[in-house]
Amino acid sequence: MNKNINKSIRTGVLVFAGLLVSYACSDTWDEHYDASLATGNVVDATIYQQLKSEGLTDFVEILDATGYDALLNESQLVTVFAPVNGSFNKDSLLREINNGHKDQVITRFVKNHIARYNYSSNSTKQDVMLLNQKKTTLTNGVVGVDSVHAKAVNTVCNNGILHVLNSDLPFHPNIYELLETDPDIDSMYTIIRYYDDDSLDVNRSVYRGVDGDGNRIYVDSVMIKANRLLQRLDSYIYREDSNYLVIAPRKEAYNERYNLVKDYFNFNIHEDDRDSLQQYYSNYFTLNSLFYNRNANIYSNDSLVTTTYSRWDPEHNVFYKPFDEGGLLAPDKYYEKVTCSNGIVYKTDLFPTSIYDAFFHEIKLEAESTGNINMDEDEKGYIFTKNCDYTVRTDNIHPGISERAYLDVIPKTASAQPYIAFNIPNTLSGEYDVYLVTVPLKYGRNLSSEADSLKAYQFRVNMFYRTNKDTDASSQWPKTRNEVLKNPADPDGKETNFRSNPEKVDSIFLGTLKFTECYYKTNKAGVMIQIQSYVSTKETKDFSRRMLFDRLILRPHGMPVKADEDDLPVVAPDNEE
Repeated sequence: MNKNINKSIRTGVLVFAGLLVSYACSDTWDEHYDASLATGNVVDATIYQQLKSEGLTDFVEILDATGYDALLNESQLVTVFAPVNGSFNKDSLLREINNGHKDQVITRFVKNHIARYNYSSNSTKQDVMLLNQKKTTLTNGVVGVDSVHAKAVNTVCNNGILHVLNSDLPFHPNIYELLETDPDIDSMYTIIRYYDDDSLDVNRSVYRGVDGDGNRIYVDSVMIKANRLLQRLDSYIYREDSNYLVIAPRKEAYNERYNLVKDYFNFNIHEDDRDSLQQYYSNYFTLNSLFYNRNANIYSNDSLVTTTYSRWDPEHNVFYKPFDEGGLLAPDKYYEKVTCSNGIVYKTDLFPTSIYDAFFHEIKLEAESTGNINMDEDEKGYIFTKNCDYTVRTDNIHPGISERAYLDVIPKTASAQPYIAFNIPNTLSGEYDVYLVTVPLKYGRNLSSEADSLKAYQFRVNMFYRTNKDTDASSQWPKTRNEVLKNPADPDGKETNFRSNPEKVDSIFLGTLKFTECYYKTNKAGVMIQIQSYVSTKETKDFSRRMLFDRLILRPHGMPVKADEDDLPVVAPDNEE
């Protein structure tokens, strides 16, 4: 319960969370029930008084301990399903209350036996909504899918109807409630509950007077359930009218994944709220691939999409043939399947998805997206993109060029060596295999001769890093924080020049780089790649200073290559078979 609620509901006030629509005190029995329809006794007593009169002392004791004796003495119209003495573990419930778990007892037991409005038992099947918003049915003295039989039905009291049952009504948890109480999988709940943001629905809550300080004394309060993290995940697993599929790893597997994810969100120390950001994104991406809306997965045997799936990003958050051998929910992937009141939970020993499925994704930066070109200069006046003009080309496009466009980088003068720099957004603190996709000059325009179209271009790659050693969080890049990349194709490890393929669109492997800091969803990039033409005067007969670029790709190191993937014809050396 949040702090605002605690201020309005004082110590000693009776708080009953989650009740449905409430009636005012002036509501009368005759307005809501025709006593002539009753087939049982009609008594001049409240339901609470009748419970005591019939000797249902075990149930009465729980009502007294939770404060619900007051509600059943009120004029609010309710139906009560009271279990007989000895049919439930009264002592266990009282211990839970004494150990500080009264709210759980209220939700799972007391409110599981009370319904708003009046329901007589007859031959017509009736749908009944209990106070904890669980749905059950009533037909000829038989309650719910568990077929709990009544000992006596239809005792008409001043404030509702009493049915006496031979046993208690089993509580069927929703997914949120299962995560809360199952010790195998409660690590998920530990994280989720931190983001609870419940509030009191004042308009639907009922109070009887005020205390000495003028605060309302609630006898029937309605809470609006909300959770900021689950809302971001579009997973309302606490709603009874929902229908979800949730994969729940055992505590050890879940905690191991959380600690792993955390390492990838090590934000720069100058980032505002870096610790909060790390915690939030670690929580979000640990949970990200565990929730599935069954209503949105009508073809679930073919594919399952997570609740965060977007058709604008169809590569991620989708799992094909999930129930087949090797699939996400193949029978050997989980050890128990639990049916809840609003969906299904699959309990598993191992975390079901890889980090590459869940959050550690490729970064693909189209070179023609000129907003990522760095035109800044550092504090010493060094300009990162210089000596060139550049333009986006969309004509004469070869099929191998992505998004049907590329960037044409042209020297300002015949003797100029162009430099062009790209900010790389959303990098995590992890290892990436970095590729540059080049376009041959023969696809370019306005070439001076046919011989020029056959030339490769030669260049160097400079990496700039914004590190936690920076003294401020300004947008300028310190020139001194850079690294000249060595060409991984050089067996001696000394060569710093790279060359394009003059015959085809080609992916050039620039190296495996480890970034120590995360810049996910920040206002600035933490990594900049600068490509510098490096052609001496003597080399101009063999190499061009004009350069054509399709895109940059940062691929998580170790990420499996899919069988149908053709983006990377050149792979990192340690990934080669």
